[in-house]
Amino acid sequence: MNIVRIAVLASGDELLNGNISDTNTRDIARLLGPAGYRLNTALCVPDNPEAIARAILALIPQQDVIIATGGLGSTGDDLTAKTVAQALGRPLEENPDALQMIKKRFSDRELNPQVLRQALMPQKSVPLPNREGTAPGFWLRQQGCDLFFLPGVPSEMRSMLEQAVIPALKRSKPGGVPLIQRDYGFFGLSEPQLESRLPYAKFPPEVEVGFSLDYPLVRLALRSASIDAEQKLDEAEALLVAQLGDYLVERADQTMAEHVGQLLRHAGLKLTLAESCTGGLISQMLTRTAGASEFLERSAVTYADTAKIDWLNVPAELIATKGAVSAECAEAMAAGARAAAGADLALAVTGIAGPTGGSDEKPVGTVYLALAAEGVCQARGYKFHGDRVKIQQMSAYMALEWIRRFALECLDT
Repeated sequence: MNIVRIAVLASGDELLNGNISDTNTRDIARLLGPAGYRLNTALCVPDNPEAIARAILALIPQQDVIIATGGLGSTGDDLTAKTVAQALGRPLEENPDALQMIKKRFSDRELNPQVLRQALMPQKSVPLPNREGTAPGFWLRQQGCDLFFLPGVPSEMRSMLEQAVIPALKRSKPGGVPLIQRDYGFFGLSEPQLESRLPYAKFPPEVEVGFSLDYPLVRLALRSASIDAEQKLDEAEALLVAQLGDYLVERADQTMAEHVGQLLRHAGLKLTLAESCTGGLISQMLTRTAGASEFLERSAVTYADTAKIDWLNVPAELIATKGAVSAECAEAMAAGARAAAGADLALAVTGIAGPTGGSDEKPVGTVYLALAAEGVCQARGYKFHGDRVKIQQMSAYMALEWIRRFALECLDT
């Protein structure tokens, strides 16, 4: 295998102070793998010229390729081009090709002179087109090391990596056997439970397994760098589905909500939702992709008791005696939503997401789900743990799980 040593250098104060996560390194690794490349180093430095220069100079003799992200733009903290020029002893100059790229991007709008700073690059740089934004990247070679400088905006970085960096790498430093990875998300099992049920002994030896947590899902990756990787992964996936398919809710190309929407379409079901403690999160998840109107008839965020009474016809006496967070209220919410919408299926959720509002009888994390359909009205209570966000997330995913299983039952009959 041809080993090309590749490092990622991410710069940005926001990456180090906790404001945002560094998703670029993850995406670079995922996009390089199928092209036959692997990362061996990843660094993150602040928006500081000395720190950036020090990292670049240290990496050049150790690496064949450096992919740097961040610090390209027109604001005062976009220091990468100037810093690289000074560190490598290359004059900073206006690159005519980069200038043309910028002017083309602004052909239909007013060009702020400040934006033209983005055409300043170290001498002998090759501009990299940015089809998603205004700041071109640039590529240069120093001491046999190829250095690619890309914007930190994830969508711009990914586009430029795929359309400019990887093709350039293939021409100058061909990689080895592609690493093919397939990703899966499981709901309803902990990581130890999932691992204990995996048919490791039956997996082809060329397939590697990796785990990660993405609350409330457990993610599993199958990887192979063999010549017949697709075939080996097909074999492993078939074993995985046969053993754990009941808990498999996401694949790389489809989220759980998208999967649920697909099942509802295939089953010909119209859904309505009545959300309280989730505040519309279930609806948001289901409508993130186009076409949700094919299965989602309507959704109501009935947060206050008055909304449950006025919109869903939940009896005020029921709330007074049983409470808004109860199986009885959840059932009434689901039944009322279904009656109002004339939908095939209604799902309701009510609970205490916290951090306040709990009691000894109904602590924070108490959540009730209810489902109403023809001849069916059922509810169940849960005790979820974590902060407010985690309780809302778990409630939403559990609601999707209820809908998923109902749709599957309809398809099986």
